[in-house]
Amino acid sequence: MESPKLSLRNPPRFICTALFGVSAALWASPGWTQTPTSTSTSTTAALTTSDFTIILQRLDGSTWVDLSNIDASVYLNQARCQCATKIRFLVQMAYASRSKLASLTTTGTNAKLYVGNNCAGLNSLNVPYCPDSAILGTPLLGLSTLSSNGSWAVETTVDKIFAGVGVACTDTLTTSIVLWINTTGTISPDLTGSSAPSLAIKLDGTPPPAPTGVVVESGGDALEVSWLTEATDNPDLVGYLVFCMQGDGLQVFNPSSYNSDSNKYDCAGSSQYCTSQILCQASVPAPSTDLPSSAAGVTTASEVQAPAIFQNLNPAYLCSGLLPPSKISVRLGALQGGIPYTVGVAAVDNSGNASPIQSGFVQVPSVVQVPDATAGITGGLGRAGCACHIAGVDRGAVAWAATLALAAAGRLRRRGKRQR
Repeated sequence: MESPKLSLRNPPRFICTALFGVSAALWASPGWTQTPTSTSTSTTAALTTSDFTIILQRLDGSTWVDLSNIDASVYLNQARCQCATKIRFLVQMAYASRSKLASLTTTGTNAKLYVGNNCAGLNSLNVPYCPDSAILGTPLLGLSTLSSNGSWAVETTVDKIFAGVGVACTDTLTTSIVLWINTTGTISPDLTGSSAPSLAIKLDGTPPPAPTGVVVESGGDALEVSWLTEATDNPDLVGYLVFCMQGDGLQVFNPSSYNSDSNKYDCAGSSQYCTSQILCQASVPAPSTDLPSSAAGVTTASEVQAPAIFQNLNPAYLCSGLLPPSKISVRLGALQGGIPYTVGVAAVDNSGNASPIQSGFVQVPSVVQVPDATAGITGGLGRAGCACHIAGVDRGAVAWAATLALAAAGRLRRRGKRQR
């Protein structure tokens, strides 16, 4: 059998190994789908794995586009796993391989794509080596389309490829797409075992640990928020997000400059993170409750169960941009003193997974007392509604001293006139 080698044929399409960052150890196993730098010119040789390339594509408007390795790392995350977002698999053949297939094709030929989790080719029953495998899309009856056009597209949805038995979108796993193709008209495929063309798709659905040691203190019409760093413990960490709400659920910044729709994959928050509530609002799963909450640090704030808008990571309540792992504190300014605010902190990884916010921290910004410049020395109401005074000095005594000073000044002016 021809030794499999990597190729950059038909750029910018990406074959499975480059696309999903599968480990070198995994792809060292013989028979997994790879594309050679050259193709056989024989029209009588049997099919091999190197005759096929399987590509994953997403729908951009009305156009199908290949997922690059960078795009795939954030596209297939915990949120997308739960959604019926349209995708498709494109089976492609080089010209020489198409000629080979045409020479082998007889009546009763067909092809189909299997999906399963952590599968390894086809077993003796001609199905993938995994108990939860299923057929994707509609099987191809007759191979003339594949041999003449050189491609066969199978449409499906993301949730279908991660719907195996015991699979949770919060897992980190590998789903396998296996090509079953028969050119002899029998019930057995041409390529069996680990020789069957395959595409491995890695899902990173595990969110990073929630931040610990959260401290929320008053800072004068502001709140000072800090937490402990997770950067050394989690190299996948990309940063932190701070959420806040005023009183019983009021949005603090409306509209929020931290919440935009600039993500090219329809995730709000400027590509900072994705949630199923954003991506597939028609069927919103319940927030995860099986992970530990954010542990409080030494703080005067009251720790409470996080409100639903925090648990759902509602982007309307973002009160910070994406903070880098090295930044473990932030000042939330322009708040209203004397009113309680609830604050929550989430960690975000490189796949856009955000840690669930289980705990909120309630704190009241202090009122800033600002003297009223038009009120004079005897006082008046400042900006924050507080009477202006000088600490430790009796206001009446100050007023009496001011009266005596004005009288003395008047006598000096009259004396000066008499001297002239």
